[in-house]
Amino acid sequence: MRNERTNTVGRARRLFSDSLLARRRLTAVVALAVLAAGSMTACSQPVPQVAPPPKPADPPAVVQGPQIDRILQSLSADLEKAAAEGTADALTGRMGGAALVMAQAQYAAKAASPDEKLAFELGTTFADRQIVARSQVWPRSFVVATDAAETEAPFIYQIEQADARSPYKVVLWARLLAGATIPATSVTGVGSDVVDPGSEDLLATPIAAVQAYAAAKDNSGGEEAKLFDTAPVDGVDPDPVRARWGALIESFRGGVTAHPGGALTSSSILVEGSVSALATSDFGALVFGQVKSVVEMSFTPDEGRLVNIQRQGYKGLGAATLEMSQSARVEHLQTVVLAVPPEGADGPIRVIAVADLPTVVEVK
Repeated sequence: MRNERTNTVGRARRLFSDSLLARRRLTAVVALAVLAAGSMTACSQPVPQVAPPPKPADPPAVVQGPQIDRILQSLSADLEKAAAEGTADALTGRMGGAALVMAQAQYAAKAASPDEKLAFELGTTFADRQIVARSQVWPRSFVVATDAAETEAPFIYQIEQADARSPYKVVLWARLLAGATIPATSVTGVGSDVVDPGSEDLLATPIAAVQAYAAAKDNSGGEEAKLFDTAPVDGVDPDPVRARWGALIESFRGGVTAHPGGALTSSSILVEGSVSALATSDFGALVFGQVKSVVEMSFTPDEGRLVNIQRQGYKGLGAATLEMSQSARVEHLQTVVLAVPPEGADGPIRVIAVADLPTVVEVK
């Protein structure tokens, strides 16, 4: 009897123990399931995204002060080297386009006539003011002026980077005219907006303004000439280059037409693709461009008849002689910087800076 009770109690204890163990196992399984479900839920939630920084209201100028300083120091050294050596060799990696063509032409003429001065003694020290084009695409550019105390008149240099791997090069230089001032353009640290060459928000599109200048150079009495400021500054012609060109044509004409069959034609045209512009603070534009002028002369060949077309800067530009016995062709390249008022303004277009040089001379 006693043994039966003992067995019964033992079985009860075992059943209780097994039941307790089962409950503990069930609790652990449930806990693991809950943990796993929580982990899966956590994994399914989207990963937080980092918001990009806000874009500045105005993108900064593409080339900043320290970089400009390095570019100008290097340019200054090469300009001084070219002047000391009397050749444009030092400028081949520093200039491009019209700037290099004109520099090479005047150094070639200087080499052929050592006693003559260079037509333009290019400035090598720079004023503090720089005009930086605010552009995020190439070509990128900035404009500087030389120190007024260094040369007869300050020069304007337009300096351009063709692409991300190219060096900055001078693509245009011109001498500031008497009494001319460069209009306000830049916002400090931001730069000046680039104006499309075909923009109609101006008195004339930048392209049309340079085309009009070329037409006025050929015909100072034409309609195009009326677009430009012609009022003398302290008794000086506001654009002596046009006046000198007119005098040169008349000089050639007199020499050629004095002979039988003598004829002369001249034309000035915009150099395609040469126009660029920066916005000015008065909603106008500072326009940069190039003009090519060509003179062709001829007369009936006759032994012993010669016309001397020698002018300063013509030697060394390809012609073996400057005494024409039949025909001649002369090319000049001119750079021009214009201040064009906004649309609706009374005008006029102001000529800010110019440079004109012979670049080709062919004589028969």
